[in-house]
Amino acid sequence: MTPVKNESPLSRWSRRKLEVQENAGNELPAVVVDENSGLSSDAEIETEAVVVLTDADMPDIESLTEESDFSDFMSSGVSDKLRNLALRKLFNSAIFNVRDGLDDYDEDYTYFEKLGDIVTCDMKHQIEMEEKERLEALEKENEADEANVEDIEGGENDVEAAADEEVTAIENEQDQLAEQPGDIQESDDNVTTQAAKHDEK
Repeated sequence: MTPVKNESPLSRWSRRKLEVQENAGNELPAVVVDENSGLSSDAEIETEAVVVLTDADMPDIESLTEESDFSDFMSSGVSDKLRNLALRKLFNSAIFNVRDGLDDYDEDYTYFEKLGDIVTCDMKHQIEMEEKERLEALEKENEADEANVEDIEGGENDVEAAADEEVTAIENEQDQLAEQPGDIQESDDNVTTQAAKHDEK
């Protein structure tokens, strides 16, 4: 191989590849002649390679085991359906179904072991929140009860004040009547005089 100046790596790679292919084509294999058949061994190999296996040449799928040779099913004459059945049989074998225990989805997350007396942090937090909510609700109820008591006491005070006002008003009227006895006497005398005059007539 003669190096070329200013040759790029891609050109050098292509040139060397062509040189290897040319050298391989020049080196022809030795031909061994069989005296009985008159054919070379290479010719026999080519003849055997031309034979294409079909579905009729394949063994029964049910008879295949892990030790069976599945390479015949890769022949171009075998139908895709039969080839897929053979591959499915192969991949369902035990050697292709070994669990290493590292897959998260292998575990059954629908079953949970009982904790027993163990109290987790989440459970403690939930208990604290429930207790806090209970105390807040109790405090609100106490505030509501106190407000109702204040309203009732305010109503009672209003009733007592109204009653006191009525009593005061009645006492004031009685005082006013007690302060005017002469007017009442004069009015009674006038009534008596008028009645006497009426009788004389």
